Amino acid sequence: MKAGRTQFGVLPVENSAAGSVTGVYDLILRYRFFIVGAEAVRVEHCLAVAQRGTPVTSVVSHPQALSQCAEYLESHGLKAVEFSNTAAAAKYVAEQKPEGVGALCSREAAQKYGLEILEEKVQDEKDNTTRFVIISKDPIFPEDATKISLCFSLSHTPGALHTVLARFAMCGLNMTKIESRPIPDKAFTYDFYLDFTGNIHEKKALDLICALHDELPRFSFLGNYCERS
Repeated sequence: MKAGRTQFGVLPVENSAAGSVTGVYDLILRYRFFIVGAEAVRVEHCLAVAQRGTPVTSVVSHPQALSQCAEYLESHGLKAVEFSNTAAAAKYVAEQKPEGVGALCSREAAQKYGLEILEEKVQDEKDNTTRFVIISKDPIFPEDATKISLCFSLSHTPGALHTVLARFAMCGLNMTKIESRPIPDKAFTYDFYLDFTGNIHEKKALDLICALHDELPRFSFLGNYCERS
């Protein structure tokens, strides 16, 4: 996307069982992408191997997938080994055929790389759901957008966060998520990532965003978009 070869990208930002996908918002801010859409997707994992017959002792997968299946792995005595992503883990097991190693991946990935599925739906939470965001280099503002994402820092003064959050309540804007992340190269200082319901075509939302932009030490508008669940 940075090179301009594609218009949109998709990133996972939060899972119902494992929580936030650490660092994704940092990357969005670093490369100045905008969030232009979001959707919650049911996620099911399976345990797959290159060939049946050899006992599985360890499993490779993305840290989020391993976390979402932590209880299953522990109950079966399987060692968790982190990999770049679930599809890459499936490809690695299919091509390298490491003895005693299985992949934690989607059914589609297992089928694509010709793996044998030992067990399906091994995630700890039955309704395991991941929230994905669609990103773009250019902002898109749908007339029917329902959610706004912001990033900002605060001055180190008593009640600074409370004062900012109270303004959302006074405007009748409902916050759906807030998360703090350390600011790189600034020890013990933090950015706050915040999602709330609203539309910048509404005066109360636009006025608050403009005011925060002018008042806060660091402020980034990340997007106003529709979210499907």
